[in-house]
Amino acid sequence: MRIGVDIDGVLADSLSLWIRELNRFFKKNKRIEEIRLFDICRTYEVTPNELSGFLACRGSYLMSQPEPIAGASHYLGKIKKHHDIYIVTARDERYGQETREWLDKFSLPYDELLLLGSHEKKEACLSRNLSVLVEDTLEIGVKVSAAGVPVLLMDAPYNQGVLPGQIYRAHSWVDVYRTIIVEPHLLNLPRSAGAAVDI
Repeated sequence: MRIGVDIDGVLADSLSLWIRELNRFFKKNKRIEEIRLFDICRTYEVTPNELSGFLACRGSYLMSQPEPIAGASHYLGKIKKHHDIYIVTARDERYGQETREWLDKFSLPYDELLLLGSHEKKEACLSRNLSVLVEDTLEIGVKVSAAGVPVLLMDAPYNQGVLPGQIYRAHSWVDVYRTIIVEPHLLNLPRSAGAAVDI
């Protein structure tokens, strides 16, 4: 199978870093529960130009400094033994070097890196014939799942609520691994031949 995986909020524990830097730059005191990285302008009440100024100053730092989410490297490596991994991120190509170096630094394996520069991931998932997308933004998950690609939604404060069909909540990388390798039938996916089921 071909497994799509987002970076920020899925592989990278980016949220706390973004909040700290956004609060400093815009002199705000936002809390994690208020943040929607999907729509920073609305959350921080800033214009797209102001956000561009922030990214010009802090973008490279934000792309290269987050810690990986617990278990991401270990379980992605185990999944990679059986499936192809496509990193599908809204990060822009201008952060390609920082992103590749970050993935290498934390031993996060992949077959292809898609730097979309947009939150529109549906077409990338369809063109690469992905079997599932591991994502943290519910709005993206809704569009991708509506196109027929199941979504494993990594649990976060900003994506709570009832999930529509073909979107399944994962609370950790253990859950992601278990669903893809051990219990793929939950997503109507075939089981990997010879896949080890150890957690």
